[in-house]
Amino acid sequence: MKNFLLPLLSICLLSFSLYAQDSALPPNFLFDDSDIIVSAPETPAAKTDIDTEEAAADAVSAARDLLNQRPPKHLQQNFPKIKPIARNPLIKNHNSDDEAPFGLAWGSDIADTRMQGVQLTAADMEDYTNSFLAQNLPKPIDFFERVYVVFGDEDELYRILAYSKQIDDDAAASKILRQYNSYAALLEKKYGNKEQSFTPAVITKTVKNAQGRDETIQEPSPIGNPIFLSQLQNGSAVLFSTYHNDNVAAALSIGVDGNEKSYIVIDYKNLKILKKQEADVLDAL
Repeated sequence: MKNFLLPLLSICLLSFSLYAQDSALPPNFLFDDSDIIVSAPETPAAKTDIDTEEAAADAVSAARDLLNQRPPKHLQQNFPKIKPIARNPLIKNHNSDDEAPFGLAWGSDIADTRMQGVQLTAADMEDYTNSFLAQNLPKPIDFFERVYVVFGDEDELYRILAYSKQIDDDAAASKILRQYNSYAALLEKKYGNKEQSFTPAVITKTVKNAQGRDETIQEPSPIGNPIFLSQLQNGSAVLFSTYHNDNVAAALSIGVDGNEKSYIVIDYKNLKILKKQEADVLDAL
């Protein structure tokens, strides 16, 4: 019996060690249109996207990762699929924790979401299964023209990614900064625990030193400086903020496309659902 348990314990420890690793990817990455291609749905091997730390720490870490990196390439664990309990978001006595942005319902499956009248068009998002462009939303916001939803292998809505309209901005990015600050205040009011992260661009200047000679120095450029738009576009400056409560993490960022049009992105992730999926997998092991 002892000879049997030791190899089994070694296999479990190795599996959890592999599961905890993330692929290293370039920093300061912001989502853009190249990450999402409308296509036929795919059925890759089962993958899990699970937070394992304390709720508050998870929320901040997960939200930061959404803005700083591409979605991580999860290892192919081939975990058993657990059939979720069917829940209909149209039922009036649903828990308030199920209420998601744009009138959607966290944890609802694809069929139930369509029952709400939402039009779902399959979209290929790297490393995320059952992803769709969602239209005809129950509570649309005019400023956000594209909303993507992710149901994952368990067919439970756990992630929402919203892109705003593109703006013809000025060189200081003042227009998109007004929108960013407005939505930052609203997200803080709803989810709390705001943490803003700003990586400034470094510029080189020539100044006179104490002896009256020219001296070259480097200093960080502030938010909204005269060339802030181009700094955001080339990635030398990065501005985003994160928010979280016990169930949901959100990340707000500014993007600039190749035509110097600015926009904001809000990425929501339901931590409660991810923890439930982890518990289901652990129970099945």
